[in-house]
Amino acid sequence: MMAATALWIIPVGLAVIAMAYWIVPIQRLGWVSGAAVAFLLFWLAALPLHLWTGAGPLATWFFVIVAILSIFGIWYSGPYITREAEQHGWSPGRIKGYFLLFVLFIASLASLAIWTNFIFLWMAIEAATLTSVVLTAHPAERGAVEAAWKYIVVTELGGLVALLGTVVALKAVGSPLFVWEPSASHRILSSAHEHWALIGAYMALVGYGTKAGLAPFHTWLPDAHSEAPAPVSALLSGLKLAGAMLIVYRLFHVMALSVPAAYLDDALILLGLLSLLVSAGFLIFQHDLKRLWAYSSIEHIGLISLGMGFGGIALVGAFLHIWTHAASKTLLFHNAGTVRILYHSSHSDHGARGILHRTPWTGALLALGSAAIVGLPPFAPFWSEWLILAGGLHQVGDRPFVIIAAALVVIIFIAIARRVPGWLFTPGQVGEPPAKPVKEPAALILPSAVLGVLVLLGGIGLPLAVHPLWQHLVSQLGVAHR
Repeated sequence: MMAATALWIIPVGLAVIAMAYWIVPIQRLGWVSGAAVAFLLFWLAALPLHLWTGAGPLATWFFVIVAILSIFGIWYSGPYITREAEQHGWSPGRIKGYFLLFVLFIASLASLAIWTNFIFLWMAIEAATLTSVVLTAHPAERGAVEAAWKYIVVTELGGLVALLGTVVALKAVGSPLFVWEPSASHRILSSAHEHWALIGAYMALVGYGTKAGLAPFHTWLPDAHSEAPAPVSALLSGLKLAGAMLIVYRLFHVMALSVPAAYLDDALILLGLLSLLVSAGFLIFQHDLKRLWAYSSIEHIGLISLGMGFGGIALVGAFLHIWTHAASKTLLFHNAGTVRILYHSSHSDHGARGILHRTPWTGALLALGSAAIVGLPPFAPFWSEWLILAGGLHQVGDRPFVIIAAALVVIIFIAIARRVPGWLFTPGQVGEPPAKPVKEPAALILPSAVLGVLVLLGGIGLPLAVHPLWQHLVSQLGVAHR
């Protein structure tokens, strides 16, 4: 009963807290943020106490990720928006509007995690899209408004295709549209129904792939991520993109017994490889820190798509990668926001250089996050990427794709390794006086520092934590795949 109630209490409770931002005086916004954090912590703590459970391990897993990173997003938003408002002259109404929309965005992400009905999942991803579009345009600068316009035009077209594809696919396999816990269809399809099921599945993949930023439907993503406020970019990259991919996985799982799984898996592998190729081709040319991490997000969503397509152990890696990428990318986007506040730009050609010398904490967190996101051991993304590629090697037919993916991952590693020093260090002649240090406010640094420790310890402790569960995970997810 508590689990069913939580399906509504969590998003509705967050929506009520969001509305409180508009009501309370501007000086009391911190109290409302504290209430939002306490609300998320309560539902997190209720899980191990068995006061409620999500609709299956996948829903519970994604909710935990959403709750933890949303807490960091709310925490970081306080000092970040305060300084953003000071630098750009935001009115009290604009500040309140940001926090109201940001917590509504979190509410939609929580719904995306715990709801399982496909129509309601579509509504949740639409709510996440619309709130994040307005947040992207919230700075009201020309670049932000243009990015938001491209974002809504491209992704809303994708949303329409996703809805139509979902309805067509589920109708073709005989699965009801309005059940809360859809199960895999055992219906044997005629050739005509199988044809329509595949058309619907591919339409849904295109639609939700647009929401997820998979190439070639990614065109909105670099602009939106680079123009949105840093906490919004973090949740967009880490949670909303992955949430769209989880809808695809759920839908394909329902269809897997009625439609040849290879057709669905090959589509995921193709888009995953294409996403890695696009990321590899554009990363080397980036001079804006947020845009760099935006193209990196395309890579990692591509890796998640590959893991889902390879199946088996790679599927374990894909689910794990949702967390490892989200935590590392949240750290990096928050760090990019700090760079923008301190240097009035996140562009390496417009003053954001010598960060390691001028702002040691900010530079160290940039170096740490960069090492994590490219998959260096012992950071957590290394383990999840390794599982995805090792799982692909386990499938003989997928080995050529694994080789291509590994080559592209190496190219992306080289591209990021070449670009990041442009922010960390200042090129100049020997004997040139060093640039003056910049004061780093503790309120901006502390949330990122705590998250940085989490990223580091997660990578070191992950093998120990996973070891007792390894046989169970493989037996549950590895053996049953094609």
